[in-house]
Amino acid sequence: MTFYFMIRFIRFEFPTAPDFIRFHLTDLLFVPAMALFALIAVRLVKNDLSLKITPLLVFFQTVIISIYFELYLPYYSPRANEYTSDFIDIIMYFSGALLFLVLQKRI
Repeated sequence: MTFYFMIRFIRFEFPTAPDFIRFHLTDLLFVPAMALFALIAVRLVKNDLSLKITPLLVFFQTVIISIYFELYLPYYSPRANEYTSDFIDIIMYFSGALLFLVLQKRI
């Protein structure tokens, strides 16, 4: 969450920051953050620190996120003008999923 708020701050305070930081870094961090919070919650509920999220579930989560944020919201949301459909965002979601899977093995 700290990274997210830092990126939001950079977007507004430094409009000349690189496009990757301003537009795609939050997409890269979204899946790992979401999966990590889910993993922590499940580990606490189940009281089992050895639980891991399978690659198939991370892949499914990433597909659903991609469909929702890149195909549904930009075209069908009542606030559709606030969303954009961008293939690079989908690449960032899947890159974030891979990042989570790599980091999960270390945790």
